[in-house]
Amino acid sequence: MTVVGAETMLADVERRIAALAAPTRPHPVQAAAAGAVGGGKLLRPRLVLIAAGDAVDRDAVVTAAAAIELLHAALLVHDDVIDADAERRGEPTVAHAATSTAVAAGLDSASARRLGLTTAIVAGDALLVRALAALGRIDVPAATRIRLLDVVERSMVHAAEGEHDDVLLAGSAPEEAVITRILEDKTADYSFRAPLEIGALLGGREDAAVEALGEIGLRLGVVYQLRDDMLGVFGDEAVTGKSALSDIRAGAPTLLSALARRDPAWASVAQHYGDPTADAGAASRVRAVMRGSGALAAVEQRIADGCARVRELIAAAPVEQRLRDDLLDILSRCAERAR
Repeated sequence: MTVVGAETMLADVERRIAALAAPTRPHPVQAAAAGAVGGGKLLRPRLVLIAAGDAVDRDAVVTAAAAIELLHAALLVHDDVIDADAERRGEPTVAHAATSTAVAAGLDSASARRLGLTTAIVAGDALLVRALAALGRIDVPAATRIRLLDVVERSMVHAAEGEHDDVLLAGSAPEEAVITRILEDKTADYSFRAPLEIGALLGGREDAAVEALGEIGLRLGVVYQLRDDMLGVFGDEAVTGKSALSDIRAGAPTLLSALARRDPAWASVAQHYGDPTADAGAASRVRAVMRGSGALAAVEQRIADGCARVRELIAAAPVEQRLRDDLLDILSRCAERAR
């Protein structure tokens, strides 16, 4: 299936996403969960679709693609709680919206905040359960279903570990190998490796192709996250829909910050990185050091090197040229995106 062909199926995927997330009864948790799944780029479903190729069971592929997007939405809801973010995709986060609603209803600020955080956590849980249930109900041979669920289990456990380590190492300067592992665990596995593997399994591809696509996905995901980390500091908030202060205030252990810390000038801004009260002026000074130290240019080079490696893997993969072209197109989008 080409990227163009995948686009024609995305309307079906979007309808399936809405159906999977639709409330089964009126309740704020279900409403919050349903509201959290819209507005994304649908990158992960696209990966499932193109890896599936001309799979016979269209319904199974559409369901899997929709379920993967629900998993992604659930992790974003939880991530916003962990990072205390107020905005996602240009809209209030689930926690922030629920808190505002509670305040408007007359709750005191502390109770409203607790209810907001609770709403976000359990809404994310609801999305996770619905996604896993949808995957478990896919009508495929038992052996294939087990392999699908094995992929999801591995990638989601890795995502949990990566999120934990990201917080654990906030404000520190871990080695580049540690940062790469966090990028793989927190984002690359569930966002890129797993969707490609799941699509390949539903498309009936040989084990060698599943393995090759998994490795491509892992490397592609690292490129994506390196760009994401740069946009988290240097991106245009009006385009990204996310705060350009969040990573700075959290002291996120990114490659960008780790490389900047090697420069003596970092001492002049170290107190701002990881300061939850850092303002726009402090962030501007941090950015200036990141740029002046060469860290920004160095990460751009890492992205370019990562793209070159992914191209090599794509060229060597035992898949049809059509899929290679689709993967190269997505690689370009990931590396050059502005949001």
